[in-house]
Amino acid sequence: MSGNAKLVAEKLTAKFLELGSFTSAVPMSGRTIETILPSASSTSLDIEPVFEDAGFAGLAVQAVGYAEGGPDSKVHVYVSKGSRKAIDGVETSEGEVRIEVNRVGRLVVRPELANTATNRGHVFLRGQRVACGSSCAPSTENYSGTFGAVVRKQTGSQLYILSNNHVLAACNHTPVGMPILSPSSMDASPNVRAPGEIARHAEICELRSGVPALVNPCREDLALARVAAPDAVSSWQGDAENGYDTPRNVAPLVSGMRVKKFGRTTGLTTGTVEAALTLATIPYKSRYFSATVYFDAVWTVLGDAGTTFALPGDSGSLVVTEDETASVGLVFAWSASGGYGIIIPMAHIVTCFGGLRLVQGHGVAP
Repeated sequence: MSGNAKLVAEKLTAKFLELGSFTSAVPMSGRTIETILPSASSTSLDIEPVFEDAGFAGLAVQAVGYAEGGPDSKVHVYVSKGSRKAIDGVETSEGEVRIEVNRVGRLVVRPELANTATNRGHVFLRGQRVACGSSCAPSTENYSGTFGAVVRKQTGSQLYILSNNHVLAACNHTPVGMPILSPSSMDASPNVRAPGEIARHAEICELRSGVPALVNPCREDLALARVAAPDAVSSWQGDAENGYDTPRNVAPLVSGMRVKKFGRTTGLTTGTVEAALTLATIPYKSRYFSATVYFDAVWTVLGDAGTTFALPGDSGSLVVTEDETASVGLVFAWSASGGYGIIIPMAHIVTCFGGLRLVQGHGVAP
């Protein structure tokens, strides 16, 4: 049934693109949409009745996704305004696909928001080494993100730290070789270690802006920094009490999967994987880069009831299964309330930069 949910999600995405319902996006012609979502235009599935009955035309849409691999056949429409509600499903040849409208507020990636959010500035230490989940940033920037994991490339023994482009590279703009500090300069305080170099900026997956008919949507917001000294970092995630070593194994994301992460701002949080996104429009705003970036094939995670999953500063956090046996993704964005995190699948991340391997068992002795 997930195939039907994906098809319904793509049809809704195409309709929202046509009407200009996506926030920070312009209306697009049917011909343009066919180049973005060819499968949506090739099917005879009719979503017009439910579209009109639900009053979808007035929604401010942030993203559209679908349940993948789980027991439910459901489509999620994420909006910046409106109440959470269930819509009558769409009938397909194999049954009904339900549609749910989820209010998430405005999605935005703005690194400086970590300055004014919950400025906790977690720094986790394993012995004298900086552990994953800790505050980090380039030495030139006044913001904070999260050091997500220690990795190696498929060939070679060099260690790298993995995080987001907008964390390690200031949205494509940090010079190669710039020191990466942990904690970030803005998280320095009398109660934590002084900011110190843990790595040097090395490579990015570039952030691209432009309508999908002209520019392929992004699937990642990633960067690597070369570890300056192997004894500077640990593959341990988080604190001594609740922490765990980075899982080397990689598992595909599945709707309904229970997950957790350690991050700079919110520390340890737990949630449930919800949907794979057919399209999301996310405005980025940093010192040198201000644009809307279109994403596809990224996922949503819903924090446990009444809790947050991610907030500004948690960008770059590694997401693992609740039993800590597999790594499944990396946080790169969040909803306004923090209830939702948006993550890049680890199954895709390990194919980037010529192929990556997650490092386990590095400097984990307390």
